[in-house]
Amino acid sequence: MSYLDIKDLEISFPTPKGRYVAVTDINLSIKKGEIISIIGHSGCGKSTILNAIAGMLIPTGGSVELGGKTIKGPGPDRGIVFQNYSLLPWISVHQNIFQAVDSVLTCSKAEKHEIVDQNLRMVNLYEHKDKLPGQLSGGMKQRVAIARAFAINPGVLLLDEPFGALDALTKGSMQIELLKMWNLNNRDKTIIMITHDIEEAMFLSDRVVVLNNGPASTIREIVDIDLKRPRNKIEIVKTEKYITLRDRLLHLLTDEFSIEDMGVSYKA
Repeated sequence: MSYLDIKDLEISFPTPKGRYVAVTDINLSIKKGEIISIIGHSGCGKSTILNAIAGMLIPTGGSVELGGKTIKGPGPDRGIVFQNYSLLPWISVHQNIFQAVDSVLTCSKAEKHEIVDQNLRMVNLYEHKDKLPGQLSGGMKQRVAIARAFAINPGVLLLDEPFGALDALTKGSMQIELLKMWNLNNRDKTIIMITHDIEEAMFLSDRVVVLNNGPASTIREIVDIDLKRPRNKIEIVKTEKYITLRDRLLHLLTDEFSIEDMGVSYKA
């Protein structure tokens, strides 16, 4: 059963010469508990779609519905994590999360503090709760941001290239941490993630949405990542199914361009 529905979505912006159409004719139905990745080249409208789901952009055409209700603005049923952490540098890790919890949840103050502590334990940062963000590594800051998003208990978690600025080893551990949190929440959180990393999309996702290049981007293809969970990255990359899916995604992303212009060697 569909939980999040994007129907004939169009987002455009006024320009001196008329209107610039960022995305158009976007149709996507997402089940509760699915992990969806959106990939495509820079400027193809990935963040535009995510912002429409977040309620920060109002569609110029079509609609976005969550639980059967049209999204008309931001709400606590959606949490968002950005690439740059978006933590307040002058307050502690605990206070960064508590502020979000306090603004959304209606339980007692003691219960709110316990929710913060539970989510810090979930990302293995409880011992660092009194530190300022500036005292943490990049990976630790991102764990705080993810814990903050989970703490308000949203139905949908929106991730805008959350691991893009991290080194390869930290990125790998963060991907595993995200899946652990998803599993600890009984896989009832719907996760929608923007990424440029095909392997990241394949490791995390149930489906990968590939966008055409802009302007007026549309969905080129939705690829099912039918790899058994739980996934061990070292093991799945050796399988024939993984290689076939990876090559399909690479083909979708590269055949709109001259391979020579892109400076890579690839044969579809």
